[in-house]
Amino acid sequence: MLLAVDIGNLQVGLGVYDGREWRGRFRIRAVPEKTADEYTVLLEGLFSRAGISPRKISGAIIASVVPPLTETFRKLCKGSFGITALVVGPGVRTGLELRVDHPSEVGPDLVADAVAAYERCRSACIAVDFATATTFTCVNEKGALVGISIAPGLEVAAEALAQRAAKLPKIPLTPPKRAIGKNTQEALQSGVILGGVGMVEGLIRALSAELGGNARVIATGPYAEPIVGLTELIHEHDPWLTLEGLRIIAERNRYPPAPR
Repeated sequence: MLLAVDIGNLQVGLGVYDGREWRGRFRIRAVPEKTADEYTVLLEGLFSRAGISPRKISGAIIASVVPPLTETFRKLCKGSFGITALVVGPGVRTGLELRVDHPSEVGPDLVADAVAAYERCRSACIAVDFATATTFTCVNEKGALVGISIAPGLEVAAEALAQRAAKLPKIPLTPPKRAIGKNTQEALQSGVILGGVGMVEGLIRALSAELGGNARVIATGPYAEPIVGLTELIHEHDPWLTLEGLRIIAERNRYPPAPR
């Protein structure tokens, strides 16, 4: 079975794929200070709850934007499963052409998003990942990643207001009942959530126009939920799109190798 690991700044997404289906998918907090042993204990509990035997993990693929945690999960895979993880980066076959100025600057999670989105659509598409940042990864009709737009994430925006304005509290990221807030929480939710919808729609329209005007939009990421129900410009919501992209990349690298 394949363990797919998507390491972000705030959360780590994990999934176990048995060759036919996902046996379990999980989100845990990204804590760079945690050791491989601590994460091993956590994974053992999650696997046990899902009925997954750690002994059957034969390969692991990692996409990470947090270098310390990349090494932590490398050690975890070697120490707990006896396998060498495939880390998405230079030299790994993705099947995706990167038509950008500096390909090495494109996050491996965004590469995985683009791979999964294009595999599903087979046409121009935009993968919108709602995480620490809200990223819009654009793939043209021929399957080339042609560029990205990056905006502040919903939680980052809400936390920045709470930290920089003495009288503004931290708010739950849920849509308000109305745009005209009747109290501080509603006012902040209107600006952060409904304002976020306006930003997302504006960028989708601009990016789609540059892709030819008919791009399919797929949303993913831990903070997609408050937005996807408020706009008709997002055609599909897949919370685990990145893991699906990692699975496809692993297959394109014929990883894990078949046992001899």
